[in-house]
Amino acid sequence: MINLLPSQYKEKLLLEETRRLVIILGVLVFLSLFSLILILLSIKIYLSGQVQNLQTFLEFEREEFEVQEIKDLQDRVKISNKKLSQLDALYSQKINLADIFNKTIKTIPPGIYLTNLSYPRETSQIILSGFSPSRDILFQFKKNLEKDFQNVYFPPESWVKSTDIDFSGISFKISE
Repeated sequence: MINLLPSQYKEKLLLEETRRLVIILGVLVFLSLFSLILILLSIKIYLSGQVQNLQTFLEFEREEFEVQEIKDLQDRVKISNKKLSQLDALYSQKINLADIFNKTIKTIPPGIYLTNLSYPRETSQIILSGFSPSRDILFQFKKNLEKDFQNVYFPPESWVKSTDIDFSGISFKISE
């Protein structure tokens, strides 16, 4: 194709065509960048929503876990309290036999000695056997026991002899 246009005009047309091409390319680059920015912005909004959902889910799971821990702790506390109340009940029913024996020994007047002292737990009684040189000392022992204990029982055969008395079956109740 033959171009008969003057060279100035040809240059002007070329410059005009280049300018249009630059403008078109600039608009295309601008639109591409603008589209990329919009896409990245929408991805950011989507991801922030997902992060917020995950944070909410995580918070919910954390609260559920804490609630479960609290329930487990409460269950352990209930079990411990139950065991402690059982121990307390056991200790409150427990009789300190050492104190009872010491108290019994203090009631024994001089001259009497014990040969047997037993405590059957089922009856909650102390049963004594021993020796007394005389009935008067044995009677004093009975009075001493009656001051400190309940249901003091001396079998009648303990009073038969007046001296060198081997007594057995003397019993008294331990007050709980």
